[in-house]
Amino acid sequence: MLIASLSLLWIIVILLVVAVVALTRQVRLAQSHLQLRSAPLAIRSAPVGPGGVAPVISMPTLAGDMLTVGGVSADGRAQLLLFIGPGCPASRTAVRNVLARTDRARLRLLFLGEGRAEDYGDMLRQHRIRATDMILNMGIGADYSIGERPAAALIDAQGRLLARGPAATREQIDALLAHVQRPVAETDGDDVAAQLVTSAA
Repeated sequence: MLIASLSLLWIIVILLVVAVVALTRQVRLAQSHLQLRSAPLAIRSAPVGPGGVAPVISMPTLAGDMLTVGGVSADGRAQLLLFIGPGCPASRTAVRNVLARTDRARLRLLFLGEGRAEDYGDMLRQHRIRATDMILNMGIGADYSIGERPAAALIDAQGRLLARGPAATREQIDALLAHVQRPVAETDGDDVAAQLVTSAA
């Protein structure tokens, strides 16, 4: 009887040791996960202002290719990041205005959204936006301190943030583009957008 009681006691002790080891492992994994999640927040707590080096981020496009936002431009062009939202009339207007008023020889135009790819299908087809120019990721907006959409950030060829702000009106877009180009002459937005995208393809 005593031997059976001792054996049962040892089994209970072993089970407790295994449970403690497993719990310790889970706690360590949770701590590591929290550290990884808090690290980007620490970076975003000090946003880069105009004149500073823009965040450099590599993300896959809708086409599956890796695209680097920010950094020194390989082709000598500046980058205009247009942050848009799905199902947003103001974002659709901003896309049309930006396409109509952007000199693609001087500027690489990139579209950044959030949500699902299918939410942007109509917009991409209507404005003939290539999948290689579209990224879906919420984090990039936080990295560039983007709030309400549509908004835009302008990065020069050396990777410096030139300007950042709302892009809901033509005047706001012109104010951003004034840093790198002269205003494009007023024309029908859809026709000019189609010509620019075709010439850039």
